[in-house]
Amino acid sequence: MNRLLNRPEESMNEMIDGYIQCYPDKYERLDGYKVILRKNLEDKVSVIIGAGGGNEPWPIGYVGEGMADACACGDVFTAPAARAILNTLRSVPNKDGVLCVATNHAGDVLNFELVAELAEMEGIKTRRVYVADDITSADLTEKRERRGIAGVSLVLKIAAAAAKTGLTLDEVAEVAQKVSDNTYTCSVTTSPAYVLETGKPAYDLPEGKTEYGMGFNGEMGIERTDISSADKIAEKIINMIIEDANLKKDDEVIYFLNPFMATTFIESYIIAGKCLKIFADRGIKVYASHVDTMFATQGAGGFSVTILKVNEKIKEYYNKPVNSPSFRYWEQGERK
Repeated sequence: MNRLLNRPEESMNEMIDGYIQCYPDKYERLDGYKVILRKNLEDKVSVIIGAGGGNEPWPIGYVGEGMADACACGDVFTAPAARAILNTLRSVPNKDGVLCVATNHAGDVLNFELVAELAEMEGIKTRRVYVADDITSADLTEKRERRGIAGVSLVLKIAAAAAKTGLTLDEVAEVAQKVSDNTYTCSVTTSPAYVLETGKPAYDLPEGKTEYGMGFNGEMGIERTDISSADKIAEKIINMIIEDANLKKDDEVIYFLNPFMATTFIESYIIAGKCLKIFADRGIKVYASHVDTMFATQGAGGFSVTILKVNEKIKEYYNKPVNSPSFRYWEQGERK
């Protein structure tokens, strides 16, 4: 696949600079680091995120009003450096503490935990929540050992809304962890992603095959099969989530379809419609539905589905407004 790059090793730096140049009233860069900060930060519990590039627009697109206050970036598929995370903590309002939200991957967890100890020595209190929503990556009995994928968008949005209401650091962390524990995601890949530096496929997925549960960085999935119809694929994904989340009649959820970058608008809404019909047939109430590419590897085909079990307080936080060029959101009205 052809790419539009200058020097591949500088792609993240150039992307951050270009993003800030496009939105100079909203963002600034922390000098010397792959860190983006929201301007005009409020005194409250700050919420920061960190991750490598490659699962776009996560993480940089999640910084904005009502979302993350700052983001420490690594290179593509590489955890952000501990020094970058520490300087991010120093640069946001931190007297009330800082919540760190990341996906549950070894490098991210290692660096955030190391930085938390260093920050504590400087009097900066942190809490960390590692989103672990990929139902195919570990058994339900080890839910917090699962990989973190697209469900981070819901966890972050709700955690940031809670922080903005004036809750304490421990209270915000409790909200975020509860949301993470009630978030479930399953994915199917229909064509391979590519390596940014070379343009070559990142892994082997033959024509006519699909793989369920493949990691967003190319980790092996749980099942590879011949491709089938959109309806059958949607049924399989939703049934896996319903079983894992133990969803029952009259349970209420937020539903999020995350199309990968090679999946078209047409395909996305065929899948979305079928998923919503299955929920309706099962008597599962969908409080809100959202279709948007929020966590996708370059060039891959397929999609993920995320559901979040909700209560009235979670719905209240979910409906708080956000303002980010890369995170689109509509307030939910009553579904007919």
